[in-house]
Amino acid sequence: MKRVTTEYKVNEAKRTVVCIITTINDVPHRLAKYGLADEEYDEIDYDIRIYKGIAKCAPEDEWDEIYGKRLAEYRAARARQVDVNEELKNYIKGITKCIDALNEHGLMRKPYPPKA
Repeated sequence: MKRVTTEYKVNEAKRTVVCIITTINDVPHRLAKYGLADEEYDEIDYDIRIYKGIAKCAPEDEWDEIYGKRLAEYRAARARQVDVNEELKNYIKGITKCIDALNEHGLMRKPYPPKA
């Protein structure tokens, strides 16, 4: 199963290109498979996310399908990256809370973050 697919919809009459990037987050399945998650492998749903980028050609510009595809894909990929960055920030916040709890209870060998 591919984790990322990219699809283009070109409408030359309307002078638009749409890029749709579909991603499948199967991390919960992989965690369960290796015994790192409590849920059963078959009970976890795949997290499917769809990102769309649109490129419209201005009336005074020359129609270029290849450029339109590149621009639409850039816009879809940018939306995906913003989403990924937000998800990573949330993971980091969770890890930081765990480290703080370990520090609070004196379970860390060295204090984190290290003192300069």
